[in-house]
This record gives sequence, structure tokens and C-alpha cells, in this order.
Amino acid sequence: MDDARDIIDQTVLVKLTNTAGIEFTGIEGDGPFFCRVVAVDEVGMWVENRHFVTIEIRGNDGKDIPVSKRKKESSTVNFLLPWRNVLTVVRFPEKDQKEFANEVLGEDTRESGRIGFIK
Repeated sequence: MDDARDIIDQTVLVKLTNTAGIEFTGIEGDGPFFCRVVAVDEVGMWVENRHFVTIEIRGNDGKDIPVSKRKKESSTVNFLLPWRNVLTVVRFPEKDQKEFANEVLGEDTRESGRIGFIK
């Protein structure tokens, strides 16, 4: 590995120092957790969350939607993990990345309720 860009499009294991400011992304605790890296820059790593959940609480008319009628919507999103929050990144260079990603981040994680991350 020559630099941090070598982890782009790879599934890595990440341990955070803390989750201050990024709690809304779906990360539960400091990890460790697996994620797919989509980009790296001087600020941090852009990672994918395949199961980012949003719930609309207000209708187009500006009125609150009753709790019983609110619907969860799952989307695939990319978000920034700032380097200040990252303690360790573990890369698995010997693994076939496509197979490894399917094994670790496969669709069966949707049923686990982990919102795209696995500890």
C-alpha cells in the first residue's frame, strides 16, 4: 500500500476514536465495523451506507404526520468519516474484494437491522 487512496473501492474494518458529529450517519458506537470506501481526501474517507434510513415527519402542507402513518425509507448514501474520528483502518489485501464485500456487506445485512454496518 503506497497511500490512503489504495483503499478506494475496498471493504475495510474501521475503528473510530469517537462519533462526535457523525451520529446521524447510522454508526452505532466506535466500532469496529466494516464499510466500503468510495473516496479518500485530505479531510477523511468517504464511505457507503447501503441502508441509510429517513422518516418523513411533516407532510407537504407543513403539518406533522401521525406516527402510525410515518414510513421508513432506506437509501444508499456516501458520507464523510473525518480523519479526526478515525483511529484505525484495517485493509484485507489478500481477499477478492468483490467476494469479500458481498460476504461482509451483503444484502442479508438488511435483515439484521444494522443500518449498513456490521460489527
